[in-house]
Amino acid sequence: MQSHPQDRAFPVPYTSKLLQQIVAGQTLVVHGQVLPNAKRFEINLLNDCTEISPHMGTAPLHISVRFDEGKIVLNSFIGAEWGKEERHSNPFAPEQPFDIRIRAHDDKFEITANHVHIADFKYRQAYDTIDHLQVMGDVQLSGVHWGGRYFQVPFETTFHGQALRPGQKVFIYGVPKGDFSVNLTAQNNDLLFHLNPRFSESQVIRNSQQNGAWGNEEREGKFPFKKNVSFDLAIHNQPFSIQVYLNGEHYCAFAHRANPEGDYKFLKVMGEVEITGVEISN
Repeated sequence: MQSHPQDRAFPVPYTSKLLQQIVAGQTLVVHGQVLPNAKRFEINLLNDCTEISPHMGTAPLHISVRFDEGKIVLNSFIGAEWGKEERHSNPFAPEQPFDIRIRAHDDKFEITANHVHIADFKYRQAYDTIDHLQVMGDVQLSGVHWGGRYFQVPFETTFHGQALRPGQKVFIYGVPKGDFSVNLTAQNNDLLFHLNPRFSESQVIRNSQQNGAWGNEEREGKFPFKKNVSFDLAIHNQPFSIQVYLNGEHYCAFAHRANPEGDYKFLKVMGEVEITGVEISN
């Protein structure tokens, strides 16, 4: 299973000071494993404190995952008082992986559970006051990280060192709205690796365009994408092929049709997709 480049084990309870102010478009990702016989766990976004306390600070967002009630409860703790609870169904289960994402917008937090949107939480206090993150309860943590921004599509970026080198990986996080493509392109804009999920055909097309001419399409494999359900896509430049991972699982391989040492100059994402994060790592 592939992991996020910043993943590592975290002790629980876990408290972290944010290194910089949250900006609109960023997403907090918290994921790991729910413990056996779990009753509850919680995620708190805090201001001027390291835990929820009636004596100091506030909690602009409190997410309480309750297995004993079968609910996820959203709330805030401001002015030494709890606000009005907002309750939603709990999709998680003991002894199973969990993935919670909290994306900051201008007026609300957008919250997803296991890649599915479950709630919008309107701000009761400005999100840019948040300076600490806390995770408590019956879970093991394997990853906690902030990232992303608002991306315009089509999106294009260069690589560190001017090319995607063998051994390097590209991570793309997004939400499909329709057909889209992820491309590694040449200096002349040829699409040297073209990954094209097509909802109209329920297939993921892989191909390469060189000197304006398309090669042979590859279509094998299931169609794993769903509209409005987020995905984590990882593209690895390995010596003999590009390896593609989706949501941590290997999806396909694509034998190089170009020189992997220096031909992949740009990343280009096009089509009907909302991008929430892009990262490049060794």
